[in-house]
Amino acid sequence: MHNERYNISAVQKALKILSLFIRNDEGYTFTRVVNESGGMNKSNVLRILTTLRNEGFLCYDEHTSYYYLGPVFINFKSAGTGNLRIYLEEDLRRAAKESGMIVHYTVCRNGELKLIFRFFPQSSFESLALASMEEGSVPLNATGAGKIYAAFADEDIRKQLMDSCRFLSYSPNTITDRKVFEETVRTVRQQGFAINNCEHEEFLCCLSRPVFSAGGHLAGALSFSGLKDMFTGERYERMDRLSRELSAELSRRFAYEG
Repeated sequence: MHNERYNISAVQKALKILSLFIRNDEGYTFTRVVNESGGMNKSNVLRILTTLRNEGFLCYDEHTSYYYLGPVFINFKSAGTGNLRIYLEEDLRRAAKESGMIVHYTVCRNGELKLIFRFFPQSSFESLALASMEEGSVPLNATGAGKIYAAFADEDIRKQLMDSCRFLSYSPNTITDRKVFEETVRTVRQQGFAINNCEHEEFLCCLSRPVFSAGGHLAGALSFSGLKDMFTGERYERMDRLSRELSAELSRRFAYEG
């Protein structure tokens, strides 16, 4: 089966170009790909880049004209924050503006939950009063994102997060008992979203939903945060709809077919 007659030339060329990106996280311009492609003509390179982009193996930053590894690799290679920002920032900023909430995105890195992006509503005075956590570590037992990871992450990641959680108290509403938390997680898994009811800060609530990638792996937790009285009536209904639609759209972008 290693005989050369079984090789497919077009696949070899595509893999050669893809290998450039796997070796280099900083990205490539079209011109640089052509120069390092080993003699491929520009037309073939463009067709290959377009196909890889359409299939989620690459993404393209229109502002810098750079190609980067795409969402398909999110579970196979530790995607850099810059890469993620390319295909998250615009949508998260728009969601914050439309909902009037803080919108943030959490991932698991090296066995820890990390809040990597946070966007504020541009025209909402209420956002000035919100003291949502700074970008950094996220406690599993006191956040919507934590519940999402406890409910939907792969078993090895879920076990690592649960076993390393100290179940500290951050507010009167924090769940500090592992068995109670596990019961809450079962409910989250059934309903498909998580609510943080003032469990990290006494006055701040959060609605979180999973974002999946290829193969049904959890790619991150999308969260909408606001003051407790913002989680009622039409405002909550709008946020619920926006979060549901955005989590589904990001999952499709990350090559999830569920």
